Amino acid sequence: MIRTRSSHRRLLRTAAVTAAVALVLTGCGSRLDRASVVAAESGELAERLAEAQANNAAAAPATTDTDPGAGVGAVAPGQTVDAPVAAGTNTGGAVATPTPAASATGGGAKANTNGASTGKTPVAAGCAKQGPPVVIGQVGAFSGLVGANTQGAVNTLPVWVRDVNARGGIGCHPVTLFQKDTASDPAKAEAAVKEMVNVRGAVALVASYAPLDIVGFRKGVESAKIVSIGGDQVTPDWHMSPYLYPVGGIERAQFAGSAKALQAKGVDKLAIFYCVESTACTAFRDTLDKEGYAKKFGMDIVYQTQVSLTQNDFTSACQSAKNAGAKAVVFAGDAGGVQRTARSCATVGLSVPIVIAATQATFDPNDKNLQKATVSMASAIFPFTQQDNEAQKAFRAAMARYNPTADINHAAALTWSSAKMLERAIELLGPSVHEVPLTRDHIMQGLGKIKKETLGGLIPATSYTFNQKQAAENLCYAAMAFDHRGFHAPQGSKFDCI
Repeated sequence: MIRTRSSHRRLLRTAAVTAAVALVLTGCGSRLDRASVVAAESGELAERLAEAQANNAAAAPATTDTDPGAGVGAVAPGQTVDAPVAAGTNTGGAVATPTPAASATGGGAKANTNGASTGKTPVAAGCAKQGPPVVIGQVGAFSGLVGANTQGAVNTLPVWVRDVNARGGIGCHPVTLFQKDTASDPAKAEAAVKEMVNVRGAVALVASYAPLDIVGFRKGVESAKIVSIGGDQVTPDWHMSPYLYPVGGIERAQFAGSAKALQAKGVDKLAIFYCVESTACTAFRDTLDKEGYAKKFGMDIVYQTQVSLTQNDFTSACQSAKNAGAKAVVFAGDAGGVQRTARSCATVGLSVPIVIAATQATFDPNDKNLQKATVSMASAIFPFTQQDNEAQKAFRAAMARYNPTADINHAAALTWSSAKMLERAIELLGPSVHEVPLTRDHIMQGLGKIKKETLGGLIPATSYTFNQKQAAENLCYAAMAFDHRGFHAPQGSKFDCI
């Protein structure tokens, strides 16, 4: 069921009631399930994605070859998922939204038992009074082919909104969030960015995901002159535009770093399967091949082939990789394809490490083929498995408080890090912006003050410059792996560089 805009407005005007009803239906006491928590903060985008997938699954013929890595986000042909929302304040009366839960101290809001709250965002320490609300947006491919890779992003940004508003907002300003799904359509991505600026009044985009529709997304931000702070960061565009600000390592660091970890294990022959649908897949291949990082690590590329994200079986490619003597397979594609690669290669007796970027690590951890083959990956930010410092612990605490059933994965960690970068940029502007409306120019000025920033250990040292023509190429990453023990970080939260 896809709701109309008018019914969506009615739902938003009664968001707290909706959340309470959802609570009763879930039968989970005082804990809301993931979709309900996100619905309360982000206009039911996650709920609609899950609902669309359920409807699609019910209408689809039964199959014996399911893909556990698909996750939520599969939308039936012809359906649309459009649920932008505000979180934190009322945006002029048309959309009433809950404010974040907080203790009733220091002028804070008093929390309901369902996690929504009834008061206003508290005035933060150091603020004479509360400044005007600030609107941010998140645009992403939250459904379709790569929807499974991005659910952590759509689920986590509302958590940060609730958390930061409980602390008084950013620079004394309560935060309002709108989210928009693009279904990987470049035209929709461009239109979504323009809507965020021209209709919603957003001053920044945070943690936007456009691995397949980066052309439209980039065109949108450059036309609207709005910065995008962090996101998928798997295409070269992220360090080729004055409005894209990658948080942590760029795509080259992630791709090369994922293979470098196998150097110590004696892997010297690679096979590469790279998707035809995205420039990110080609960039993965080019990083190891044309840019020479495989050679730098003492590895030869003995076989490579293009595949499709819709391809169900890679047996032929696996056989060719085996015949070529490959000791590891690079899979540049989506999360579900990682499992299909392991399954296909297992049928021909090729059980070797699979090399991916951490953004693809949303596959089923119970997959026996992957547990046996093992997976090597690199993260643009801190490994999502870690709680080695106070900044990482704060992330976990916020997720546990506001969305306790959400998966903690790379997209979630990168989204949190991206939001914290926005926080830091506004903090660096100081008291001069506390009582005035924040603008897109303010955001760029704040980002220009970011120098060797680690956000307390969330990211490798990152710097920007004011009015930069393009972001500097941060070539650092954190190593991660997967085997029968699950996801882990062999070097903890230590960052390495290529």
